[in-house]
Amino acid sequence: MFRPRWKKVLADIWGHKLRSFLVIASITIGLFAVGLITSMNIIIKKDMETGYMSVNPANIQVFSTPFDQELVNAVRKVDGVKQAEGVRTMTLRYKNGKGEWVPIGIKAIPDIGQMEINQVRLEEGVWPPKDRQIAIDRYKFADLPVGIGGTIQVELPSGKIREIPVVGVVHDQTIGSGGGGGFFLAPVQGYVTYNTLDWLESPVSMNRLYVTVQQNPNDKTHLQEIANKVINRVENSSGMVISSQVRSSNDHPNRVYVEAITAVLVVLGFLVMFLSAFLITNTLAALLNQQVNHIGVMKTIGASRGQIIGIYMALIFVYGLTAFIIALPLAGWAAYTLMGYFAQAINIVLQGFRIEPAVFWIEIGIALIVPQLAGIVPILNGTRISVVEALSGISQANPQDKKTWWDRKLEGIRGLSRPTILSLRNTFRRKGRLFLTLFTLMLGGAIFIGTFNVQRSLTNYIGRIGHYFLADVTFNLVDNARISEIESLIKEIPGVSQVEGWAAMAGVLQKPDGTAGESVNLLGPPSASTLVDPVVLEGRWIQPGDKAVIVVNERFRETFPDLQPGDSVKIKIAGKDEVVQVIGFFQMAGKSGGYLAYTTYEYLSNVMHEKNRANSFRVVADSQNLSIDQQKALGREIEAKLKAKGYRVSEVEAGLSLTATTANGLNILTGFLLMMAVMIAIVGSIGLTGTMSLNVLERTREIGILRAIGASDGAVMRLVMVEGLLIGVMSWFFGVILAFPISSLMSNAITLALFGAPADFTFTPLGVILWLVVVLLLSVLASVGPARNATRLTIREVLAYE
Repeated sequence: MFRPRWKKVLADIWGHKLRSFLVIASITIGLFAVGLITSMNIIIKKDMETGYMSVNPANIQVFSTPFDQELVNAVRKVDGVKQAEGVRTMTLRYKNGKGEWVPIGIKAIPDIGQMEINQVRLEEGVWPPKDRQIAIDRYKFADLPVGIGGTIQVELPSGKIREIPVVGVVHDQTIGSGGGGGFFLAPVQGYVTYNTLDWLESPVSMNRLYVTVQQNPNDKTHLQEIANKVINRVENSSGMVISSQVRSSNDHPNRVYVEAITAVLVVLGFLVMFLSAFLITNTLAALLNQQVNHIGVMKTIGASRGQIIGIYMALIFVYGLTAFIIALPLAGWAAYTLMGYFAQAINIVLQGFRIEPAVFWIEIGIALIVPQLAGIVPILNGTRISVVEALSGISQANPQDKKTWWDRKLEGIRGLSRPTILSLRNTFRRKGRLFLTLFTLMLGGAIFIGTFNVQRSLTNYIGRIGHYFLADVTFNLVDNARISEIESLIKEIPGVSQVEGWAAMAGVLQKPDGTAGESVNLLGPPSASTLVDPVVLEGRWIQPGDKAVIVVNERFRETFPDLQPGDSVKIKIAGKDEVVQVIGFFQMAGKSGGYLAYTTYEYLSNVMHEKNRANSFRVVADSQNLSIDQQKALGREIEAKLKAKGYRVSEVEAGLSLTATTANGLNILTGFLLMMAVMIAIVGSIGLTGTMSLNVLERTREIGILRAIGASDGAVMRLVMVEGLLIGVMSWFFGVILAFPISSLMSNAITLALFGAPADFTFTPLGVILWLVVVLLLSVLASVGPARNATRLTIREVLAYE
């Protein structure tokens, strides 16, 4: 047999199912939000590192002039080296599903069936491919015109077309690890046997060296020391190092995007913690206020204050535990599902569904501690009143006729209907609960609006990336050509107004001690070029008359935090050490894009001994604001013209395509933020519905009295709706104000992770308008449902409602 006090707990839970459901739902949604965000934060970081390390990624990559297996064997004997493998990498062009000739990166692997470094995983089809067959990485597999079993057309350096069967789809987590433009700028990736090289008109030799180290694979300083030894061995073998890269075994190529996502999750987690706490506090305060008469009855029959406190603490414990049991697996499942989408987009492998121990303890801690803390004050206040006060509802300490300044102002309002004035007074009758309700809703609204503001800031920045690609068409030749000849030829095409030749070269940063550092891609537009409009963070951009100067991207800030405008650095270009002065820092597509620097064409072409010649050109049309299709059509005309004159074209890109490709990583983040905005809206929606439904349930007897004195069901409905709308509008107004600091906090968290510097904050009315619509709609729905239920009861039933 249960003791009477436990029967009371069970009666409160089971006897008032709707009220119990609302309380449990409010606690559950708070726990769910915290668990979802915490799970996502842990899963994405842990699985990124675990999955990447499982493929044995190269710690050192060296791109050099051609070498053979003898050099690979020599590198394996270098002190500190664990493994070494050589591959051949090249870029050709293939015809995609739209009939366009676009780049494809091809990796020829000597012992393709026994890869030890930078391993790939078969997802579908056959691995390894046989000679004159190709396997394609999954990331851009959809761009191919065929599936497994079909053939793709590949253009060889001579212009000849080969048809290669596609036999498998693989997953390569190391794409972008070798520097360059990173994962999102990488073209379609294909994998062939070493024996296929000759068939593809490529030298049968290696040009890229993969190395792993024996110890400390996550120590960048140690890795660079081993890299220097490897580079020396390559150069002592008469090879020339074009570029090099060191990377920790846990340093996934898309780490910066994961860091940006986790930065948002940390901020959201902190804010949702508060949202959850206030949601639970408000719900329990509303619940316990309905129990005042019960407390009076229990005191009348001899219950002590301690016993009453124990009953309600036990009731809250059951609510919290039930909510935890529901929220824990639900949050874990939702987190794993959402991360499944982003894992595909940012090239990581999830390690399977599981409930993280940290998430378990955080959720159970919130479930068992926060509700108790939220309920202790109203419990203590409720059990402190006398039997007379509890049964009569009249507090001696706080007489009902004691009116505040605000109450008197409300009573002085004229010109409104009596039901409307009653709604106003009811709204502010319990100011403590009103504050909790408003704070809960305004915090949820501020987070919702903030995600849209941050998303707009990133979208605007994506637009700024286009200022680095102001040309309508960019094309590259296989060999350098005289600029004046190409310019004269291209201007024969109707609609072309401007042609610029740019210099481009990969260099290797040299440390003060003379050892090699990271690779850097150098771009050399003419000093007076108008085809690039950069975002300069510090210092200045290149100008006519500049010599031996560079402007570097945000990636340099991460590796060289002490580097300042005016400092000099040494870069090995075309085998020769060049001392250049850093005159500024610019912001582009994030730190994952590798080391990028701009200098003048005049300087770089002179260093390369290619004055007045180039292999990279920018073309501007007469007409402004060409569409991407018009740019592509112009590109096809340019390519046809060049081929007719005997020039070999390696790549043709529309300007808008380059912008979209560069912004792919940032688009992932904007999509993530929109998803978070929807999640916060759902959390706020359920929380709002629960708290306002409890408010209406608490006034069921008042509704009965109004009906008893002649109020119609419609009047009662309007009374409740006006109150709900007032609360919704007030929470929206204060939420808009709170959204400014929250937006700034979230924006800075993302941009510092991506760029190492805060980006310009942008406010968009979209989030404000959407949240107003959401909060008004929910205010009505949350109020009308319980009010309709109350109006269906008879007056006798309503007046007898506890």
